[in-house]
Amino acid sequence: MPSWVINLKSTLKSKRFWFTSLRDITLIGIALFFIASYLQRDMRKGAAVPIEAHLITNKPISLFTSTSVEMKQQSNSLSISNKPTLVYFWGTWCPICQVTSPMVNSVSSDQDYQVVSIAVASGTDAEITTFMQQHDYRFEVINQQNQPQAISLSQQWGAMALPAIYIIDTNNNIRFVTSGVTSSWGMSLRLWLATW
Repeated sequence: MPSWVINLKSTLKSKRFWFTSLRDITLIGIALFFIASYLQRDMRKGAAVPIEAHLITNKPISLFTSTSVEMKQQSNSLSISNKPTLVYFWGTWCPICQVTSPMVNSVSSDQDYQVVSIAVASGTDAEITTFMQQHDYRFEVINQQNQPQAISLSQQWGAMALPAIYIIDTNNNIRFVTSGVTSSWGMSLRLWLATW
């Protein structure tokens, strides 16, 4: 038997190895918790901020407002009703968003949930459309750059670190916030929990 196998077996039987491994994993977990808490410190909690905007397809969208019901009646507009909603702030330039966007895209195919994204500092509607086509992303996109608000949507929502994900329940309350990398099953689980 090779000496490295003997050494590995000996190491795995050592209580010291397991103690130091557990200690290191705990310290890394605590550090990650504090980093996530710091990144999420400005993220909005409570009632969702109303969004009145146009998608990059030039379709009007009304979210989390009293006029959402009125706009729903118009055939050419998108409105949220009786579905948990994932609001995703991202950028075409953001390296972490390149990991998260495919997962958001997979969640957007589920008909039980609504996914709307806000592209931050990502260029023109045409540039974002090209980016979406190149990556085969199918979620709805609002180009923050083209919105008339004096205060940008990302500032209103407190999305200062990208990507930023908000899970909104059917009562327009923010139930969960996440900043940074997350998984599609984690997003789906939180959306499912927002139905209760």
